[in-house]
Amino acid sequence: MRHAAIALLLLAGQQAAAPPAFDVTSIKANKSGTNQGDQIVSPEEYSQTNRTLRFFIQQAFGGRRDDEIVGGPDWLNTDRWDIRGRANTPGPNMARLRALLEDRFKLVTHLETQTRPVYELVVARADGKLGPQMRPSPEPMRFRPGLTSFIGTGVRMQVLASMLAGPAQRPVIDRTNLSGGYDVDLQWSADSTSDTPSIFTAVQEQLGLKLQPAKAGVDVIVIDHVARPTPD
Repeated sequence: MRHAAIALLLLAGQQAAAPPAFDVTSIKANKSGTNQGDQIVSPEEYSQTNRTLRFFIQQAFGGRRDDEIVGGPDWLNTDRWDIRGRANTPGPNMARLRALLEDRFKLVTHLETQTRPVYELVVARADGKLGPQMRPSPEPMRFRPGLTSFIGTGVRMQVLASMLAGPAQRPVIDRTNLSGGYDVDLQWSADSTSDTPSIFTAVQEQLGLKLQPAKAGVDVIVIDHVARPTPD
């Protein structure tokens, strides 16, 4: 009896350590020939239609930039898929999606650090004075990112740096040495003909910060193996 009890405890421990997974999943090839897709994302449901596998891998690893996913076959960027997952209890969709890709697409990856061009986010002025649209805030962190805007309260600099990586098209590392949260109201343009400033000018004029070029080690996801899934 004692040995049986120990075996049951060990089994329970292994089950507790198992990665989160969706209870119901569906994967179908999308042959619509368009680039339009729909999404539903909630604590119990994840649904994306007409997306490439590269997109799903980026999502599964925390919203990685396109160039932070290395390797893989050509169809990673061309074949499109509808992926749906539903769980009986709320949980982390990122971990569940990763488990689904590993199971159905036989995805195997490893993390590798590569030296790449980056931007360092620094305070622009020698006297440390910040811009008119950035000020210290004791409020809890809340933010609303847009295509060409970022508005938030209590924003930490690491979060701001991460957000800037998209419009700057490079990883951004926080080197401001600013602690605490800040109210931020940043507006920029992706169109060089617009009167609204570029992301680089906006960061300096509106926030009193600066994106300066540098090189640093960047963690990238390297694809070791992947295969098309069998039909549902």
